[in-house]
Amino acid sequence: MIKYLKYMFMAAIIMIAATGCQEDIEDTFSKEPAAPELVNNGTILMTKNTMSESITWAWSAARFMKGETSYTLYAQYGDAIPVQVGSSTKGLSLTLTKNEFQTLLGGVQGIPENASFDLSFYVEATDENGGYKSAAQLMTVYSYGDAVSAVLTANAADVILDITAPAEELQLLTWEAARLEYGEAITYNVYITYNGGELTEVATGLTETACSKTVDEWNELVVASGAPEAQAADVEFIVKAYSETYPEGIPSAPLSISITTYKATYPAYLLISGTDKKLPHSTVTKGLFDCFVNLESGVSFKFIDQDTQTEYGSDDVETTTDDKGNVVTSGTIGSGVITIPAGLYRISADIKFGTLQIVKINSMGMIGAATPNGWNAELPMEYDATANTYSVVTTLTQDGEYKFRANDNWGFAIDKNGDFRDGGDNMVFEKETGEYKVVLDVNSHPYTAKILSTSFPEKLYLPGAQNWNVPFTLYLGGNGEGKFEGGVNMTSNEWKFSPVTDWGQDFAGTIELNEAGYGKGVYGGSGNINTPAGYYYIQVDMTTGTFEMQRIDKVGLIGSFNDWKDDAVFVYDAEKNVWTLSDVTLTTTDEFKIRFNAAWDMNRGCEVALTPGTKIPVNQDGNNMKVAEDGNYTITVDMSTNPNTITVVK
Repeated sequence: MIKYLKYMFMAAIIMIAATGCQEDIEDTFSKEPAAPELVNNGTILMTKNTMSESITWAWSAARFMKGETSYTLYAQYGDAIPVQVGSSTKGLSLTLTKNEFQTLLGGVQGIPENASFDLSFYVEATDENGGYKSAAQLMTVYSYGDAVSAVLTANAADVILDITAPAEELQLLTWEAARLEYGEAITYNVYITYNGGELTEVATGLTETACSKTVDEWNELVVASGAPEAQAADVEFIVKAYSETYPEGIPSAPLSISITTYKATYPAYLLISGTDKKLPHSTVTKGLFDCFVNLESGVSFKFIDQDTQTEYGSDDVETTTDDKGNVVTSGTIGSGVITIPAGLYRISADIKFGTLQIVKINSMGMIGAATPNGWNAELPMEYDATANTYSVVTTLTQDGEYKFRANDNWGFAIDKNGDFRDGGDNMVFEKETGEYKVVLDVNSHPYTAKILSTSFPEKLYLPGAQNWNVPFTLYLGGNGEGKFEGGVNMTSNEWKFSPVTDWGQDFAGTIELNEAGYGKGVYGGSGNINTPAGYYYIQVDMTTGTFEMQRIDKVGLIGSFNDWKDDAVFVYDAEKNVWTLSDVTLTTTDEFKIRFNAAWDMNRGCEVALTPGTKIPVNQDGNNMKVAEDGNYTITVDMSTNPNTITVVK
């Protein structure tokens, strides 16, 4: 936490005054002497261009003292003997020039020269009965007497970020170059902080003496620093200068700029009122809620943010039909009710930029050089209303390009980035030429497609693992490349594999498990596979004819919230076949992972922040996870799917 001293003095005095006007509850029962409380200045900057300034320490008054009270400030470096700072005083603050403080430091053994270090400060109140010490406060001293830090200048003291120009480059600050060691190259890191909070990194390794970002990037950074959304806030910028002699960086004095942001956080989904349908928030485009929705009956609705109970509609919505019969409803986001008849629609509501588009979907096709029809005609795809996906089995040609498009219309194509738009880059089929099943998922933006080889089944069933009933229902999910995996609660000790839901193609295998419940075996042949009952994670590789099993005795959450030790343990729900952990408090700065059996050889992480209510895929050895919002969470891990998923709910 970085605070610059001369800007803290008035705040410190105000705090002292407030302290003097209130009486703790404990004072009602005790009149024992109470030590003063020292204000933590955070950082003391001592560079060549700041040595003319002063440093002020402030503290609250000691209470219930007898007779005259004096105060003495002490500083301590590591385990060295504390040294007195300045003279004792009867006041509630002490001021030294930086030159005086530097002289004082020169007499403290072990303090490094031209470096940053921590000093512990405390103030002792003394009356006729003795002394009473405050709690120690750790402050960082940047003591670079021969260096000159950067001097910052704001391009404007007050900035309003323009939501209508998010991609526009905006320069907020420049600075006079730092002067460090002669002849050494200097780079700069830029940081932002709000209300004394942690530093948020803006840019690193700059060689120029200015910092520019797009309007939207500035908005995200200011909000990430803790500043409120959609209102003005005073934030401070700090620039650190680095060179070979000063690898830890020399910070500038902070520069305050008033910045008015626009809304930057959104709910996991918008509910379509009057239905059970939800419009999920895009995982890549902030403020965009976009997916295909199948409405069984006509509806008049608004979009509802259940977190804030905010309702969104449109006051100027208009429905048109073009010469090809495409029905499009569009408008701007407002408050009016939206009415559409029954049907399948692609609904896109951009709350950030206030736009609405609803396209009635009559068909979906695949087109391009990768398909048998080339670019001349679409390959029709079949809609699965339960899964909200489209699919087709076809021969695809390696290195051929392709796209998906709705209603046989290039204005409603799905491009390489998963956007529903006119234009955009084509996708490229990179696998070997052959027969594949293509599955287009239109449940959320960006839209994604899986291309699965028909040489392998989509699912591998496990008859006997829980029962022998036909049709088989318990299965491992495949990746389209002959590999299957998932978590299974095996209540029986005899079972086998089957690529279909009935008898006729089933096969067994052989495997031996060690004491920890792990083993690797081969499949094939008749009979049954024999293993003890329990919850197992099973992986099958049809390209090698092998399978692995690991008994799962414990699923744990571990991370910075618990100092990366003592897993918070999930509870298994056999009915839902998921693992759940309740009442976990997490902040956006916490990092954490899922691990199994209190070991790291099997763990799960992911690449994106976890948004409440959104099911996110997790992978072996994935990145440390974070939540998108502070809160108290219930966390659900579904290991039965491939890939496994995690869902957090406040």
